[in-house]
Amino acid sequence: MKKIAVLTALLFMALQMGYAQKVGLVLSGGGAKGAAHIGVIKALEENGIPIDYITGTSAGAIVGSLYAMGYTPEEMVNLMLSEEFSYWQTGTVENEYKYYFKRPDPTPEFGHFSIDMTDSLQVKANFFPQSLINPIQMNQAFMALFSQATAKAGWNFDNLFVPFRCVASDIYSKKAIIFKNGDLGDAVRASMTFPFFFQPIWKDSVPIFDGGIYDNFPVGPMKEAFHPEFIFGSTVAGSNNKPSSNPYNQLETMIMQKTEYDVPEEEGMMIKFSFPTVSLLDFQKSRELMDIGYKRTMAMMDSIKARVSRRVDLDEVNKRREAYKQSLPPLIFQNIYVTGVSESQRKYIEAQLHRDINHEFSMEEFKRAYFKMLTYSKIKEILPHAVYNRKEKKFDLYLDVKMKEEITVGFGGNVSSYQANQLFLGLGYQYLGRFAADVNSNFQVGNSFSGVMLSGRIYLQTRIPTYLNWQGVFSEKKYSESQSLFYEDVLPAFIRQKELYTKVKLGFPFLNRAKAEIGFAYGRLNDYYFQTSNMTFPNATSDHSWYDLFAGSLSIERNSLDYKQYPISGRKQFLVAQYVTGKENYRPSPLTDMGAFDRKIHSWLQMKGEWEQYRTLSSHFNLGFTSELVISSKNLMNNYTASVLQAPAFTPTPHSQIVFNEAFRANQYVAFGLSPIWKFSKLLHFRLDMYGFAPLYEIKKEEIWNNNTYSAIPYYGKFLHSFKYMGEAALVLQLPFANISLYANGYSYPSKNFNFGLNIGYLIFNPKMLD
Repeated sequence: MKKIAVLTALLFMALQMGYAQKVGLVLSGGGAKGAAHIGVIKALEENGIPIDYITGTSAGAIVGSLYAMGYTPEEMVNLMLSEEFSYWQTGTVENEYKYYFKRPDPTPEFGHFSIDMTDSLQVKANFFPQSLINPIQMNQAFMALFSQATAKAGWNFDNLFVPFRCVASDIYSKKAIIFKNGDLGDAVRASMTFPFFFQPIWKDSVPIFDGGIYDNFPVGPMKEAFHPEFIFGSTVAGSNNKPSSNPYNQLETMIMQKTEYDVPEEEGMMIKFSFPTVSLLDFQKSRELMDIGYKRTMAMMDSIKARVSRRVDLDEVNKRREAYKQSLPPLIFQNIYVTGVSESQRKYIEAQLHRDINHEFSMEEFKRAYFKMLTYSKIKEILPHAVYNRKEKKFDLYLDVKMKEEITVGFGGNVSSYQANQLFLGLGYQYLGRFAADVNSNFQVGNSFSGVMLSGRIYLQTRIPTYLNWQGVFSEKKYSESQSLFYEDVLPAFIRQKELYTKVKLGFPFLNRAKAEIGFAYGRLNDYYFQTSNMTFPNATSDHSWYDLFAGSLSIERNSLDYKQYPISGRKQFLVAQYVTGKENYRPSPLTDMGAFDRKIHSWLQMKGEWEQYRTLSSHFNLGFTSELVISSKNLMNNYTASVLQAPAFTPTPHSQIVFNEAFRANQYVAFGLSPIWKFSKLLHFRLDMYGFAPLYEIKKEEIWNNNTYSAIPYYGKFLHSFKYMGEAALVLQLPFANISLYANGYSYPSKNFNFGLNIGYLIFNPKMLD
């Protein structure tokens, strides 16, 4: 009897050893809170608890898919905390991929809307984007992240390092969709597409959204697909039913339908987390959340081990994981297939992807071409897919391209307590065929500046990227003596400058993030001015100088400043060399006696350099540096005022651009500035901008009164004999569409020249002919 009992016990133990207890891990959705799942996985791995299958929804799909294709917990959390991941979730393009060569000139635009011209019988105005987060980053990132694992698995999720399922939602049929095969990146992208935040992918002509809408805790798909003996569930949603003031949490509550966050006791165990203060996109808290997930799982580890008898050695798991990663095919592309475009557009797109001697290109090379094609382009969106070609042992690149058939209407300007109210309207259209082209026009009207600019840019299909740009500009700038608040009793302008010119520029990239331009311009510059204040408005007649000029220029520019006005980070470098020649004409007023004047020929060389840079010294303090140098062989004009008006001006602040201050104008000068900046938040900062200005040779005047007539003879002063300064303190709120600045400033000349005011918008004007 005793022998029978022993044999029975041995047989039972043998059966137990031969019985491989399978464990499934189920991960809920919950946005950034899903980082706690990583801690759960880490605790299970370290204690030898096997993870044989994994299912997830939304954030659970992200964590689950990464683990299913061989990521360690540490690699997962490092990815979520990386700058690259922040670019994906915000849609921001990193500086090294911004194609500065195609960047248009800055305008005072607040925002824009598009008029869809695809249907000739209907014109639609599209005011709002399809999603809050631009999909430009996620489209390429998910291909890079998941394509190799998709290829290795042969489009079957059972063949991943860990078999995997994820859930998405078909809101039209009102049902959950379970992804078990296909492109892994598409599956995860669909599962995490939270409505309004991310743009959906389409399957069978239906947009697919976040799986949490119908099944945020996929226990059912786990049992249906894998039939595990033990299920361990981790949920970071559903446990907080209290009202929240957080708009992300409110939106989540509205969209997500009721889900049962439960694993039956006889089928397994689960752990529930509550993070009421963590919002959908708080991925910067990933390590903190992972640590919480790890500690909570470790606290219940004895209970888990009591239910799961099977163990796997972590070293063995790591060896298999490393072998799996080594077996992934390299992401090298060879063939390109483009859909959604015309034949000429297809050839243009293919020409942007430069292959090596083996007719291949890497993911990095595609990424650069991808952002280049989408930068300020007619191309609306590119959906890339990498499909493994087992015969060639390379990937084929499939690009589904969506084009814009629309006119863009931009609007903006400035609202000011000073004389700087401006209204801006812009129109733009883009063409893409054998070549790419942009056509733009803008109109500005205001107290200080009015003008119109027409421009066109053609991108030539040359070996070195090149564009040919044409500009036609008419502008009028006025300087008034009045400084009254909101324009009560405004005096007439005492100086008016008009420009009418056309310019042609040939541009090409210079180094990595800069561009060079060769330009030729011809135009007429008109100055209307009074040389003395001894006159009676409004019947006074002004002096008139006009110049018919031709200019040739060579410039190099780089600009990574974060804002087009009041920047706090980045760098701008600009260098231009010009040759200018032309005729000066002059008609005096009755009060002016400058004698007989024949048209004078002027020719000069001029070089201007600008350097503006901002450095982050701490989380709350930045420091900016500015320097500017102008060297010129320019002669003086017929009179003092004409000479000063045509001299380059140092105008580093918005206010200095709308006032005429002769002390900060010279044909040759050096200037510098220092800007300490205190940051109260990402949007609000206080800055103190301090500038010094030293003309190499100050333009001075000799005043002559002859009876009732006046003349001012210009001449150059001594070398570096003058120094002027200006300063401005500003509290700046940088909104996504404009900035609001409350400022106070002062100038060393005229004495006691202090100003304060409020600006809402941008003081950015059309370029001058000799800029």
